[in-house]
Amino acid sequence: MLKINICCLIQVKSTYTNIYRYCYMFANARILRRSEKKEKQILKLVIAVGVLLLSGCATSKYTTHYGFFDAENSDGDLRQFRVVWETVEVESWQGKRFYALPLRLETQCSDRELRFYDATARTQRTCLAASERGIAYCGDASKDNDPRGLPIKNNSICGTVTDAAGAQAILRLKDEVHLTLVCEPKNSSRRDGRKKVNQDYLKPSVQPYVVATKAVEGQDLDGHVPKLWNHSSVCDPDAR
Repeated sequence: MLKINICCLIQVKSTYTNIYRYCYMFANARILRRSEKKEKQILKLVIAVGVLLLSGCATSKYTTHYGFFDAENSDGDLRQFRVVWETVEVESWQGKRFYALPLRLETQCSDRELRFYDATARTQRTCLAASERGIAYCGDASKDNDPRGLPIKNNSICGTVTDAAGAQAILRLKDEVHLTLVCEPKNSSRRDGRKKVNQDYLKPSVQPYVVATKAVEGQDLDGHVPKLWNHSSVCDPDAR
């Protein structure tokens, strides 16, 4: 799927300036013989055409990578889990550039989502040094404990992701990812009025979970990728 990327206007700022100056000079050469009203109309047209041309100079192509697997959550319930991330190919006058959005781990019947970041997201991946490579989920002391149920410090490394080749960046991940968790939720559920809301996630394990993934064109929000089945028959079978 191709989408217009407005950041192109920033990338070609100098080019835009040159085009604008050229068009302005060309317009002035013609409008010297015209009225002030006609001059304003031509200048507006020149600027509008320049913006229209430059706004379409970059395109973005999204690819969604995802995988499903079955395992236990920290409470010992068998659940389905979804690993998903998106990569973006941006093509502009400066060539092609590639970006990756954070990798997300979603848990069936839970509203808790874990996000794994690499070195390109330094402000979110604060559990590793900025110069250190690696894909990690940084724990939150108010939400996470260690596997023994003991408190952790903020920004402890609670999870990592790589692949069979040892990828240290999300862009480098291949078809099969290896996911390791060393934390568990401080509380696996919470109360929202009379409603019980599950916020559990994958059970910690010293051995990585190996997840086969697929790739499809488009964004996750486009509906191309299957979602977790969060029906009450699975999440709350005793509900009446």
